[in-house]
Amino acid sequence: MKLVHALIDAFRNSRTRARAIIWLGTVMTALMLVVALGVSVTTTYWFCAAVCHYPQWDTVTSYDNSTHTGVACIACHKQPGGDPISFLLFKVEALLKMPPSIAGTVEIPLNPLSDLAMNPAKQPSKYCTQCHRMENRGGLNQRGETNTSDGIIMDHWAHTDLNISCTACHNRVGHYQGGDWVNVHEPTEYAPGRFNQPDHDDFMLMTACYRCHRFDEHDGQLVSTPYPIGQFPGATGECSICHTSYFDLIPDNHRVPRFVEDIHGPWAMEIEENVRDFIDGPRPTYNDQVNKNTDVESLALRGVPNVRAINYCYTCHTTRFCDDCHGGIRMPHPAGYFMQPHVDDARDYPDSCAICHVTSAVNDTQAATGNRGEITDASTCSACHHGYPNLDWDFDTEVSWEWIGHIPATQQLGATVCFDCHSPTSCAVCHVGLNQD
Repeated sequence: MKLVHALIDAFRNSRTRARAIIWLGTVMTALMLVVALGVSVTTTYWFCAAVCHYPQWDTVTSYDNSTHTGVACIACHKQPGGDPISFLLFKVEALLKMPPSIAGTVEIPLNPLSDLAMNPAKQPSKYCTQCHRMENRGGLNQRGETNTSDGIIMDHWAHTDLNISCTACHNRVGHYQGGDWVNVHEPTEYAPGRFNQPDHDDFMLMTACYRCHRFDEHDGQLVSTPYPIGQFPGATGECSICHTSYFDLIPDNHRVPRFVEDIHGPWAMEIEENVRDFIDGPRPTYNDQVNKNTDVESLALRGVPNVRAINYCYTCHTTRFCDDCHGGIRMPHPAGYFMQPHVDDARDYPDSCAICHVTSAVNDTQAATGNRGEITDASTCSACHHGYPNLDWDFDTEVSWEWIGHIPATQQLGATVCFDCHSPTSCAVCHVGLNQD
């Protein structure tokens, strides 16, 4: 307080007023220079990469790998044309995030579920359109005109009319993780159920389109997400709506040798399990922040599911397609299928079972699979029915059950357990017949 009073007295005194004004101007000028220098330094790529986000080096290297290398970080992460006050507040907010970076307690990777891309309030389209003008996207004068890129038909105006932000689809443009990019950090397990991983989801893939445009359930589609389809048009299955005539509809991962015979089944099961595990687990999703935001720009994105809740297979095939190919049997098998429904299907569609379940040359029966789709070591129907878990017996696939295997099992376990499925006369059918021969 004494200093304040001294300053006031200096300005009141005519002999010291000029000196006080000069010193005040000098101090204010120095302060402004320090602020300007600080703002300039903290806005550089060096400061963002080497200070703030150094522990999250994957974010930096993915930026270096992108087409936006050389574009200032702040150009995409700060409102263009903002006033000085909001700009300084933005810098203060950013600087408050430095202590976790210095301490190395930040999450890796940064923004793992693309919350920022899905939040139009924090990443609005105007950040992108200051350089990428919508007038160059096509359809300015003809609202129905579409844009094609690499065989993809997409109407940008149909999306911007709903205030869907650019980053809701183009989330990895500035931080590209394709090509020869390799992550250098293992992810941190900062929150159970978030399925953290080094690679971010790419919203330019077809699974991301199906967050909004999915097959209707009436088309045989098993919608593997707890979220409603919402206000967006559902997929019709007509490829020409989204793809040009020269687009190759068969992906490269389907062209590998013996894809149908050996690969697509286990792969489909793995995809289905990952989707269901994500849905069944704790799932803070990137649209949670959007749902809390009342800004009109965010309304179009309400109810949009996480891309990891979308089954890759179902972006082209409905479940009806799978069922028809598998002889009418529900594919993938629903929960509880191995308890009772498979009994009826095995009786009614034995040839369909043989499509997937290989035949044992020794036992001449179809192979069984576990509840999660993996082939069991003892890969025949007898592996379950004459082994674990239905019968407390170590079934050997290399030994014929009919002629050899059942004898020691009966001797050690007794015949009573057999009668859970077989009638007592079943033994006589074979044994009496053998004696007569």
